[in-house]
Amino acid sequence: MRRILFVSTSTTLGGAEKTLYSLASLVDPKRFNVAGVVSLKPLGYYGRKLADMGVQVRSLELKGRPGFKDVKALSDLIEQAKPDIVHAVMYQAIQLCRLAKRRANHKFKLVSSPRVSYRTRSAFTLLVDRALKGGDDLLISESEASRRWLVERQGYKPGKLMTIYNGVDIARWPVSKTDRAQKRLELRLGAHDILLGTVGRLDAQKSQSTLVDAVARLRGRAAVRCLLIGEGPKRASLEAQIRRLKLEDCVQLLGERDDVTAWLSALDIFVLPSLWEGLPNALLEAMAMGLPVVASAVDGIVEAVSDGKNGLLAPTRNAAALAKRILELSADAQLRQRLGLAAKATINERFSLLDMIAAYEKAYSEV
Repeated sequence: MRRILFVSTSTTLGGAEKTLYSLASLVDPKRFNVAGVVSLKPLGYYGRKLADMGVQVRSLELKGRPGFKDVKALSDLIEQAKPDIVHAVMYQAIQLCRLAKRRANHKFKLVSSPRVSYRTRSAFTLLVDRALKGGDDLLISESEASRRWLVERQGYKPGKLMTIYNGVDIARWPVSKTDRAQKRLELRLGAHDILLGTVGRLDAQKSQSTLVDAVARLRGRAAVRCLLIGEGPKRASLEAQIRRLKLEDCVQLLGERDDVTAWLSALDIFVLPSLWEGLPNALLEAMAMGLPVVASAVDGIVEAVSDGKNGLLAPTRNAAALAKRILELSADAQLRQRLGLAAKATINERFSLLDMIAAYEKAYSEV
């Protein structure tokens, strides 16, 4: 039985953290023993959830950039856990695990999951990554777009890279008629009002500002309301943009929520205007609920969404084009239903959680 230690930069509410949680809680206990989870940063939602399940979860309580003392602390934890495999998730965790592997007496295989192609990293940190990447025994990307970027931009060897798509448990993402009715009542929506929504960190990458501009362009053309679910550094600028465009009555920032399913149940259209993506869980979960989606035609998104078949695509940073796609859906209930059903079928066929877990188990066995 192989022992696996998971090491993640954080365990907050996020796509990479959700995948980590799924793996740590669902790998086959007859074949794999979870030696524990190490979070570099203070424990977040998924870290606490795993701890409540009885998984040994530890934190290095990192508040800033990691240093050599953090490498030593991680090395000591690895020596104690004696894993056969260390699975590192996100940039800082990966670099620390690579350095720990060099100094640890206990030998282990290192599996790395960088997520979202590192493209937000500075030139210096990418240089560090290139210098240390030889420590990986296997690197797993979440989309073919991410895989290509790592090969072409970071010089990774194709033979060490593989793609495993994120997976969704459809049974955990049901549409609730009760939640839909309650949330729409809270918002005082009329029978013909169209509710748009997006879920994600309020960050430049997610480009919620483009969605707000698109809503402004729809004023007088469609009865739309919009919800932004998530928290992040762009909150203040989004609030200012909403005030400037006088959209306080139709765009709401709900913050970080633990009842996302209930709010998704209330939506008519899910919108993801990101500038870049790996393969966003928020998009897959919305599709799993049978929501029609409008998303940016970038990276891993186009590996899940086929324009006109299971969703609609739009160019990035183009509020006019995004508004046009939203208008198409808001004006056509049959189109919304058709695309929503096709989206749900896509998740069933290509992005199931069980398939994702099985693919990781196969990778762990073969590494």
